[in-house]
Amino acid sequence: MAVHLEDTGKTIGLAVGEELIVNLPLKTYNDNYWYIYKNEGVPLKLIAGPNELRGKRYKPWSRKVAQIFYFRKESPGITHLVLEQSYFSKPMILKVVDGPAPLPPTPRRGPPPPPHATAPTERVVLRGIHFDFDKSNIRPGDAAVLDEDVSRLKQSPNMAVYVNGYCDAIGSEEYNLKLSDRRANAVVKYLVDAGISESQLIPHGYGKTDFVATNDTAEGRAQNRRVELLPNE
Repeated sequence: MAVHLEDTGKTIGLAVGEELIVNLPLKTYNDNYWYIYKNEGVPLKLIAGPNELRGKRYKPWSRKVAQIFYFRKESPGITHLVLEQSYFSKPMILKVVDGPAPLPPTPRRGPPPPPHATAPTERVVLRGIHFDFDKSNIRPGDAAVLDEDVSRLKQSPNMAVYVNGYCDAIGSEEYNLKLSDRRANAVVKYLVDAGISESQLIPHGYGKTDFVATNDTAEGRAQNRRVELLPNE
């Protein structure tokens, strides 16, 4: 089965023994590349690659430039696969579950069935939390917020949720990336301990990026030290 960058955020069905081919673009500089950031759960086996396919007249920003990863599913289970690119702000995130890839729907013959009224799908809205400076522990006052999220998630047990951690602008990029990972994982642990399936949750730390407030004030920095919960609906 082959996937591309536009498939990020999707859940992929993959049978045991089946291969997953991930084709990702290279669009910036000669030293640009993709790498495996996470291959967790029941990890996929990297059987070949990454191979960089470049034409004879390679030029940066060429659409023909790509990097390919070849994975194989060795055993049943759920895999959280995250690939990142240097100089690229967002990763490619895939959730790989058991089973073959879904087939396209079979075209109907004859007139379609009469329409029937269906109840509108309610959008799930989850609240995030904030953290003290240089900390990744859940504050007592924020536990109530996460308890509300637990109640909503239990009503949607098949919905995947991105658990995204962020930091303020103080400190190095490397340190803040690890700190944002710890914050995201702390929220995941709280939700799992409260009864949410770990397979629903996809944690990722973004370090000191995507600020929602100024970093020139203590109040603004406090707003940036956060974890956001984003349902994949």
